[in-house]
Amino acid sequence: MTFTNLENALKDNQIESYLDLFGHLQEPTKTVLGYTLDVASFLDLVGLRKEYSVFGGYAVLSHLMSTYGPGVAKLWRGSTDIDMAGTQKVLNALKSGYRFHSNSQSPNVPDKRTLKLALGEEKECKIDFSGGNFFEKYGIPKQNSHFDIPLMVVGPKRLISGKLQTPLNESQHAGDILGMLSVLERREQSPEDVSNFFVGPDRAKLLQRLNYAEQKFQRDRLGFFPSEDYLKKLKKDLARKIVN
Repeated sequence: MTFTNLENALKDNQIESYLDLFGHLQEPTKTVLGYTLDVASFLDLVGLRKEYSVFGGYAVLSHLMSTYGPGVAKLWRGSTDIDMAGTQKVLNALKSGYRFHSNSQSPNVPDKRTLKLALGEEKECKIDFSGGNFFEKYGIPKQNSHFDIPLMVVGPKRLISGKLQTPLNESQHAGDILGMLSVLERREQSPEDVSNFFVGPDRAKLLQRLNYAEQKFQRDRLGFFPSEDYLKKLKKDLARKIVN
């Protein structure tokens, strides 16, 4: 499997690390993370770095890799989807730069398309592409760097906000929330900074998710827990704001 844009963009000092990581990744993470970075390399090459943002599971993984190191990806429970939002220029560039097996409009979401990338014996990979004003919905993209490849992703607090809209009994989303809180703590975002980001019903939803996650997961779960003190202060501040 060759990710041409990604591998052409690699600097000599990154090749060994790249080969080592991708030699140990499980599927579908190997295929889909590879395509995620390949697409990022391509969009950087054509000058569209600031006109897209990856959200969903691979944005979560990107933040974890940036915070804890790329080896995190070896343990990741990946999906076959790249969730991406971007401008029409980005969509046009993807259509010209990649050969898609199919390109279908979502029947329920006007600005969403599904682009299937992988063919033949490769594992399935698809881009769920959302158009429209993605800056308004997802905020200004954050840039992470993997093997010196810039990847534009939705910020941790926005990712948490999106996870609050998912079913409570889908435990992987609660795990992702814990992971993003651990990233925010490492980046010295205080519990008050986090709770102030959420308003209205989302504060109660976040508190509910945190209580659920603490019951569902062991604290040593891959090391992606915020500290006990951080979580305690966040829950206390959320509860105070909900009451007031």
